[in-house]
Amino acid sequence: MLMLKEMEYVYAVYEEQSFSKAARKLYLSQPALSAAVRRAEAEIHTPIFDRSTNPIRLTAAGAYYIDAVKRILDIRQEMESYFDALAGECRGSVRVGAASFFCAHVLPDIAEEFQRQYPAWRASMLEVNAPDLYPCLQSGTIDLSLSVEAADPRLFHSTVWHEEQILLAVPAAFSVNRGLEAFQLTAAQVREGVHLQENFPAVDLSRFAQEPFLLLKQGNDLNQRAYKLCRNAGFRPKTVLELDQLLTACCIARDGKGCTFLRDGMARFLEDGGRLVYYKLGDPAAHRPVMLAWRKSAELSRPAKALLEFLTGTQPQA
Repeated sequence: MLMLKEMEYVYAVYEEQSFSKAARKLYLSQPALSAAVRRAEAEIHTPIFDRSTNPIRLTAAGAYYIDAVKRILDIRQEMESYFDALAGECRGSVRVGAASFFCAHVLPDIAEEFQRQYPAWRASMLEVNAPDLYPCLQSGTIDLSLSVEAADPRLFHSTVWHEEQILLAVPAAFSVNRGLEAFQLTAAQVREGVHLQENFPAVDLSRFAQEPFLLLKQGNDLNQRAYKLCRNAGFRPKTVLELDQLLTACCIARDGKGCTFLRDGMARFLEDGGRLVYYKLGDPAAHRPVMLAWRKSAELSRPAKALLEFLTGTQPQA
């Protein structure tokens, strides 16, 4: 008899591509997890995973098994949502996944206001790295996601929640800033939205072609966008460091090590001590939508629907 708990264990191994990582995620010992997976394989009389590869891969039968488990888990969530709604959902929760910036600076105020309006429901946040965000959404780990990455329209509904502007941050001590005073912004001016005024001039990015750049690592939207901005300006950036986190890049730029691109909301929270100047960019690639997404394959719970409606009527302060 196929057991739902064992299906969940197998699915965790599939997601993590590792028995040890899945065991940590499930708070199980690795031998206990391995035994559970072997029981599941014994039930269907065939291996689910090819253990001869690293990372492990699904067998043909395993691929079918995982596809079936996804459908079973979706049905379970639909049932839970239905019966929660039927009972009036006196209590409930909704999980939002987003990058660290949104979890630290944007979502807490929104979650607090949401809970004030819906005291029986709780909005929780899960900090997720960009490559893992949509897999978490598809697996049901989170109900809604905020991301600058485009969502696959075959799997997700999505809408533009907010549009942010990408600015260039340059150490104030760099000599390249001389003569560009008319284009410069302080952090306070960015916070006030001066850069959003149509009559505020955009700098010619090619003026910075010889400067060192601090960029995010490949796979991050801001890495791709940075190279596109520079390419459109006629040069390839002299990248001296690639970082995992935007805040780290900004802090190193503040220390005078190079220029970096950043979202305008970052200036609200970054203490730059006057050591950075900011420039507006005229390239359309400097306009970046923030997408709010949810799954097509499962019905949203009432708390999730309420938060979705709440979010679409709320603009971030960052």
